[in-house]
This record gives sequence, structure tokens and C-alpha cells, in this order.
Amino acid sequence: NAVWAYWMRTAFLLSADPAALRQALEAGSRSLSGFIDDTVAALSEQLRRERADLARSSHARRFEVVSLILDSAPITAGRAGTRLGYDLRRRHTAAVLWTDPRRPDQAALAQAAEALGLATRARQVLTVIASSSSVWAWLAAAADTDAAALAAATAAHPAVRVAVGPIGAGIDGFRRSHFDAVATQRLMSRRPELRVARFDDVQLVTLALQDEQRAHEFVARTLGKLADADRELRDTLCVYIGEQFSAARAARALYTHRNTVLNRLQRAERLLPLPLAGHGLEIGVALEIAQWLGTQPGSATHAG
Repeated sequence: NAVWAYWMRTAFLLSADPAALRQALEAGSRSLSGFIDDTVAALSEQLRRERADLARSSHARRFEVVSLILDSAPITAGRAGTRLGYDLRRRHTAAVLWTDPRRPDQAALAQAAEALGLATRARQVLTVIASSSSVWAWLAAAADTDAAALAAATAAHPAVRVAVGPIGAGIDGFRRSHFDAVATQRLMSRRPELRVARFDDVQLVTLALQDEQRAHEFVARTLGKLADADRELRDTLCVYIGEQFSAARAARALYTHRNTVLNRLQRAERLLPLPLAGHGLEIGVALEIAQWLGTQPGSATHAG
């Protein structure tokens, strides 16, 4: 403003010609506007760099403290919580969020983690950048929300996949929930179409697949010819068992008629090596494991 006022005074002192004054004022205006634009751009870039450096430093410090906790290093919950700005005395639900490493998107990961916190009504959300394409998160005092609700909460970020650990208390729960979330993430690599999964829903499969060869053998031995049959038969039987052997409830869950369910069950039972009555648990477990196996569970390659 001072320069512009000085420029106008000088211009009017030097000339009374309207054309010359117009040119002088236009030249001054362009010069001042260019200077302001360049200055604002330079300041914005400097602020962006400093914010990025600060964020990297903050995440680096958090990653260091979290790594100490996960490694069971001798650090107290109080000291670690102070450094993290997160109360480790609460109940914790850990989550691992990641995107395709070829297309990392930290902004989407951060927004998805925030959405998880809102969906579960968490008191606090702690996030740590684990890599260019993944984030570790902990939700403090979060509600136990099912996978469908979590998927809906993060639907705005379809490229982000989410593995959620169980609720754990204190610093030990903080650690265990994270490791279980990582185990869930590892399992989800078998199901690229699955975007959100909870450890509570897949822990049985996680245990079973610790010995994959034996898991294949168990599935083939328990399901027999059903292992290679129409996927629709296996899915119907799985839902039927999950609905406590109720054809009516299974029909509602599958959005089909009860008689259709009964017909499929009869066909499935003819293919089973053991009767469903008295062996529902083993068959249900085998069906669940079969969903996660990478190849047809009844194939000769894996049947032992």
C-alpha cells in the first residue's frame, strides 16, 4: 500500500498527461501484483515444506515409540503415552490400513483412519505411517463395530483396505491387537476382493492356516466331493450352518425361497463323506477355511 501510494504521487508529479499516467499506473499495478503473487507463492511453498518436515518428524517420533512398545522394550505406559499424546491405559482396537504400493495415497489412508474413529466413536485415534502405502492406527475406547459397518464408514476410500484387531486393554492390549490386525492383513492377501476384515471374524482361519498343507487335507477329507462342487452349494450350506441349521433363516439371509435352500442342502449332503447331523462343526469349519484357500480345496494337489 505504501509503495502504491508513493508510485501514484510520483506519477502525478511527473506528468499531467492522462495517457502517460494510465501507462505508468498500469505498469506499477502489474509490477506490484507480480511481486505479491511471487511472494505469496514462495511463502506457501516454504510453509508446505516446513509442515511436511514437521509431519515427518512427528510421525518418526511416534513410529519410534510405537516400535518400542511392539518390541516389548522397557518403556512405561505413562512415558510412552506422554510421548505419543495417546492414553495407553484405555482399551485399544488396532487397525492396519493400506493401499496398492504402486499407487500410495497417504491422504486417503489418513481420512479412512479418521472415518474408522468416527464410526466406532473412539475417544482418541493414534496413527503412525508404517510405509508409503500403509498406516497403523489405534482407536481408544472404541465401540465393537462389525465389518459391514466399518466397510460402509470407509466406502469413500475404495482403494484403502482395512484389517482390524480385537479389543485389548492397556499397553499389552495395544500390542496384541496390532499383531492380530497384522495377521488379519496377511490373511486378506488371499482374498483381493475383501476390503475390510476383523480378526474376531477370521481368527479360526488364521489358526488353521498356520499349517496350510494340513488345512488343505482337512478340507478335502471333511468336504469330500462337495469341495469341488458348485460354489452355490457350499455357500448355502455355510449360511445354513451359520444360521443354526435353520432353513428359514438361511433363506432370508440368501434372499431366496426356503424350498430352494432345502434342495441345495440335499444336493450338498449327498456329496459329503459324513452326515451333516453330528458333524456340523467340522463341516462348518472346513467350509470357512475353503473360502480362504487359494486353489480348489479338493484338488489332488492338496489332498495329500
